[in-house]
Amino acid sequence: MFHKNVKISLNKIKTYMSDDREIFTGTAHYYAKYRPGYPPDFFDFVIKLFHLNGYSKLLDLGCGTGQLTIPLAPQFQEAIGLDPEKEMLTEAKKLADSMAINNINWVESTAENFPFGQNVFKLTTMGASFHWMRQDEILNQIYEHTEVGGGLVITSNPTSAWKNDYEEKWQATRRGIVQKYLGQERRAGDSIYVRPKDRFEDIIDRSPFGRHEEWTHEYEQSWTLDSVIGYLYSTSFAARRLFGDQIDDFEQELKTELLRLEPNGIFKEQVRLTALIATK
Repeated sequence: MFHKNVKISLNKIKTYMSDDREIFTGTAHYYAKYRPGYPPDFFDFVIKLFHLNGYSKLLDLGCGTGQLTIPLAPQFQEAIGLDPEKEMLTEAKKLADSMAINNINWVESTAENFPFGQNVFKLTTMGASFHWMRQDEILNQIYEHTEVGGGLVITSNPTSAWKNDYEEKWQATRRGIVQKYLGQERRAGDSIYVRPKDRFEDIIDRSPFGRHEEWTHEYEQSWTLDSVIGYLYSTSFAARRLFGDQIDDFEQELKTELLRLEPNGIFKEQVRLTALIATK
């Protein structure tokens, strides 16, 4: 489905704007190994929408370990993956090298400090990163450096260990155990995650892009005990270091309670992926 200006639940995403590099400290290994990638349908849609054909440039802001950068890079002449965490970029480069993808420049920087210079991009992507930025400022910069016919895609794998719109019992149990050890408020590293003032849709619509469109895709995703725990350790709110000397107790309790719900150790969820798109 491809909807124009449909109001959806992205307003439930919280925002925390900070240059604090401690938010994702120690998570890169888990991020690379356990963060679910995006489904092929998503990449097929983006490739067709923007007529990607191996030319032009890609900019992936807040690229993490390359979940968007690496699959899209072969569709461009050059790609830039930007992230403030050096550990994330190290893991991303390692993965790209293993796949013989060598047209990506990995840049350690916040989006606000990236020197756009004379660069013009066909596409700028953001996955689970826009909420960390000074959003209006970044969209102004992106628009200025987007070629005509190009655009912007903001998405995020909707899997959340904190709260989903349609939460399975095992997910609620997982969240409750995290809260037992780390507190009721969602963490952002050593800080607390702050609610956003504005919806992503509204921010795009008031930007020079002027309007947004939406694409949605539903599918089923399965987890094992290892991937459930590994995913938690990839997040800013349940990074392994945050549990301190309670880490073993946390893992044991989580495993015990999840296996009570699903003795086979397979945990399923229905996923609804949404992408916000803007074109110039």
